[in-house]
Amino acid sequence: MVTIEKVRRDAPWAWLKAGLTDLAAAPGISLGYGAVFTVAGIAITLGLTAVGLGGLAPVFVAGFALVAPAFAIGVYRISQVRDAGATPRLFDFWSLPAGRLTQLALLSVLLLVFFLAWARLAQFLFAMFAHGSDFSITNVLPFLLTDPQGLALLVVGTLIGGALALGAFTIAAISFPMLVDQDVDAFTAIAASVKAMKAQPGVMLTWAWLIAVITILGSAALLVGLAFTFPLIAHASWRAYKDFAPRPASSREAMAAERA
Repeated sequence: MVTIEKVRRDAPWAWLKAGLTDLAAAPGISLGYGAVFTVAGIAITLGLTAVGLGGLAPVFVAGFALVAPAFAIGVYRISQVRDAGATPRLFDFWSLPAGRLTQLALLSVLLLVFFLAWARLAQFLFAMFAHGSDFSITNVLPFLLTDPQGLALLVVGTLIGGALALGAFTIAAISFPMLVDQDVDAFTAIAASVKAMKAQPGVMLTWAWLIAVITILGSAALLVGLAFTFPLIAHASWRAYKDFAPRPASSREAMAAERA
């Protein structure tokens, strides 16, 4: 059982503002983590382009974004160290207790399952709607926008990808920062994230929408913008976690909730 605080309806905008402050306070480290994430995305794109499948890069980069919270552990740690009044350092995340790292690894594996599911479903959809089509980076957009099969692929793929992204967001929105900050297990952290979504879906869906828009904008310029948008979203996610202030409920609080 987990308890959370109620947040303002416009809280996501405040989280972004606070996240920008965190990023500006430790720009070198934050942007360094962003650069690593960006290089991974560029490597995926170049690899697919090298084998003539550059048009599929957005699909796999989108899937890669599903596991982004696992890559953001170091960024959460920057915000945590700043909140404690200390100066962040590059490898502060290694100073986390072993138990927390174990739970973070467990939650990361769960996100990896979402990524693998997306990759498998994408493979199935391309086989169904676009078998034998040219997926070079110059031909994929005309195919998706002008060919009936391409339009069907675009619509179905977007719906399925959106559903997977929403599922990953629901379990990871505040669970990763919670595991960085508290000695709880992964299932308690997931419960906190799911409870935040159930308690204030309007706020959380607004936050999910903002994350999607910012990520797309960061990806637009050959993914280079992700070096900035990735740490910004991570810092803001830490502020979202602090705003909801999840904590394991005591036995008395749990019994009171059951009676209610």
